Amino acid sequence: MLYRHVRQVQQPVVRRKGAHRFRSLAANEQGSFTMEASLIFPAILVCTILLLFIGMYVYQKVYVEQMARTTAERLAYTWDNSHKDLVTGNFNPNERDGLYWRLAQDSMSDLFGLLVAKGATEVSIPVAGNERMGLVESKLAKSRELIPSGMDGVARYSNYLLVRKIEVNLHKSFLFPTFTFKLFNSGPTSGESISYVIDPVELIRITDMARTYMKDIKGRITVQEARAALKEPLQGLSGEGVKITSERQAAAYLKSMVGGKEVVFSTPSGKSRTVDALDAQGIAHQAFYNVTESQLRNDQMPKDVELLEQGTQVKGVVWHFFKKGTEQKEIPSANFRKELERKGIVVVVHN
Repeated sequence: MLYRHVRQVQQPVVRRKGAHRFRSLAANEQGSFTMEASLIFPAILVCTILLLFIGMYVYQKVYVEQMARTTAERLAYTWDNSHKDLVTGNFNPNERDGLYWRLAQDSMSDLFGLLVAKGATEVSIPVAGNERMGLVESKLAKSRELIPSGMDGVARYSNYLLVRKIEVNLHKSFLFPTFTFKLFNSGPTSGESISYVIDPVELIRITDMARTYMKDIKGRITVQEARAALKEPLQGLSGEGVKITSERQAAAYLKSMVGGKEVVFSTPSGKSRTVDALDAQGIAHQAFYNVTESQLRNDQMPKDVELLEQGTQVKGVVWHFFKKGTEQKEIPSANFRKELERKGIVVVVHN
């Protein structure tokens, strides 16, 4: 009886001691920080690196798109003159693309035949240095001044007569693990931009010219003659870069400048008058080099006045004076010039 009583007394004590040990073990936090860090830190590291690459990818994509937009806008702004600086727009006034480039060299098929656009003209970026190019291609190739190394793409120009646009597509590779491209369905960064060529002054000029002259020349000039009339002059009207040393050279330069030919007229009084260059509009152009006013007043001026008063053989008369040198006395003088203008003769002085 006594032994049985002792066992009954001691048994509850043992049970309370085991429960105390379990509670103390559960309340012990030693090593919990290490375990949590080993589980969470890799996930934080992966997310940080992933966000870093995503930020770099977005930055590069925005950079490529901005570069495409800037290139397209600057190409469109400088399209009217290939000699313009692509960044500042500055250019030398003596450097131009010609008089008829919009009609013959701007991806337009034929103004006097079938007036349709040729389609898009395309240039790859970067541009090969030894590639032969026309005017449109050379303008598009100027994009190499802006595009940094490492980018490639295409610059495209389309002329739809009333709408002319420039399209630039750029691509730049992005250093990123291959599996991420498949995971996010992405590839090299790319950018695309479209800018429209605006030329309001030329549009107004062409519109006024068409309204004024098309009804007068319709049926009076053939397609072949119209194409021949688009021949570019050698230099501008002021003769920049041309050195005249003789009367014959002045006459030859005048023919090339106005696109005219030498013609011999007979005045109403029966005198013979040889014109250096008669242009397509019936304007008589005459070159003078190393002459005196007395010769012009007594010989040339009366003949031209007769032709102007007659009004059938010529529509107008223009006298072109070429100076022999800087020391030459000014010719024509102010009084003689006013006299010529009163009689209907236009005076042009070439320096």
